[in-house]
Amino acid sequence: MRLRAIPAAVALAVSACAPKPVKVAVAPVDFQPRLAEADALVRIGCFDCLLKAFDEYDAVRRAPAAPAPILEAATIGAIRTALLLDLRERELGMLDDGYLERARGLAAGRSDALDPRSILFAFVDAVSWRIPEVETTTDDLMLDRARRLGLNRDQWKEQFRAEIGDRPFGAYLWLAFACASGEALRMSSDELTAPVAPLADAPIVQFKRAICPTINIKALDQLREREPRFLEANYFLGVQSILQGRLDDADAYLRRAYAWHAKWPAVTLSLGNLAMTAEDFEPALAFYDETLDTVPTQRDAMLGRLKALTYLVRHEDAIRAADTILRDKWNRGEAYYWRAWNELQLGRLEEAWTDVEDAWKLWMRSDVAKLAGTIAYRRSQLDTARDKFATAYRMNPNDCEAGYYLGLVHADQRSWAASADALTSAAACMDTAEQRITEEIARIQAWSAAADRKARAIARREQEIRTLRRMRATSWFDTAVAFFNLSRTDEARRFAEKVSDDEEFGARAKSILTQIEKRF
Repeated sequence: MRLRAIPAAVALAVSACAPKPVKVAVAPVDFQPRLAEADALVRIGCFDCLLKAFDEYDAVRRAPAAPAPILEAATIGAIRTALLLDLRERELGMLDDGYLERARGLAAGRSDALDPRSILFAFVDAVSWRIPEVETTTDDLMLDRARRLGLNRDQWKEQFRAEIGDRPFGAYLWLAFACASGEALRMSSDELTAPVAPLADAPIVQFKRAICPTINIKALDQLREREPRFLEANYFLGVQSILQGRLDDADAYLRRAYAWHAKWPAVTLSLGNLAMTAEDFEPALAFYDETLDTVPTQRDAMLGRLKALTYLVRHEDAIRAADTILRDKWNRGEAYYWRAWNELQLGRLEEAWTDVEDAWKLWMRSDVAKLAGTIAYRRSQLDTARDKFATAYRMNPNDCEAGYYLGLVHADQRSWAASADALTSAAACMDTAEQRITEEIARIQAWSAAADRKARAIARREQEIRTLRRMRATSWFDTAVAFFNLSRTDEARRFAEKVSDDEEFGARAKSILTQIEKRF
């Protein structure tokens, strides 16, 4: 059976009888509380707070239902917060997460104070990073930034001071400029803080004041008590503790910073340096490697890694690390020195000599001259070894080892008077050095550090004392020989008696004493 088409009139009648859809009124979304929350986070100003504020501004900015005034406010908030994040990353030596470029993208097309071509963006781009090469910049670019900051200092100073208003952004910008340009060191405290007085209670301002122009540990501690979210303060507390010689405190602060934000080159580099100072070479190497994982060309980490490998007796790895540094133009003198040092340990005397000569051309230090003397001595080049050791000892009279080796070379050359002079001087140097190391051990024993760390530091210094004592005993015996050959019997007897009971030199010293009695 076929269905007939429904007449149009019937269809209209059915449609007319259907219920009409009910229009539900939709209340407009109130974005103001979200903007207020983001504004409050900026006023606090901790790094995590700024991240959260930026995300909130960005989310509101993208909301399809947001009215134009809300979109504009959110966009302005996102631009300013991105600039603050970029400045904070520079201050902390963190990785560059591209917040300056995000700010430029958000501000594209504007013709107001937030125009990407404005002095605001120019200033942020001219601020240096806390440690070199945290970003992939060339040296020419770094110099250009310093040049731009210097050329525009006066103009930026007046404009930033005039535009602070009651915004945390303006206050932070003023303080950041004062610190980055060096103006903060020229201004009185009143001149620096008066423009931001209306925002003196804002945590973001208190934080900046606590790290600029110098780090104020008390102010940072008070801020952390008030606002524990300022976890980045641990980095500055660690830096200041290093400057004050409180290395255990520095290690604790920096490890807290590391636990909060691991991929942080300034922190991993500082922890590597602290571990090197504590002679914990394995952890030092690990932290240097972490730094180089994030910033492959970071110069200080590359050099620290080379030294750590050297002290870990990984000579081949150390030589390869030196090769890497030598491909660039920085730290070349030190790289040649450490490569020569490791080549000497492997018996590669010709390569070591070439490298130590290249090191001397670039890095004229007593240690370089002493290493050159050691290599020359091993190559049986006594005249060269003598001259190198003499240079090293002249440059650093506190280098007992240089004076000791100088005396030994003179003895090998039968220059008895010169040998006696050098060795008596070296022995007196060793007396002073032993006293200094003994005092160091006492200080280490008072450390609050872990027991194993203290034990390693003390053991290393005790070994230094044993080495000094053997060198001193050798110096005394060789001095006795020198004076004996010069027929200066009183001096020969005095120095021979010093080692007459020595396990290594006792028998020979007594022989000298016997010969003196027989001949004189």
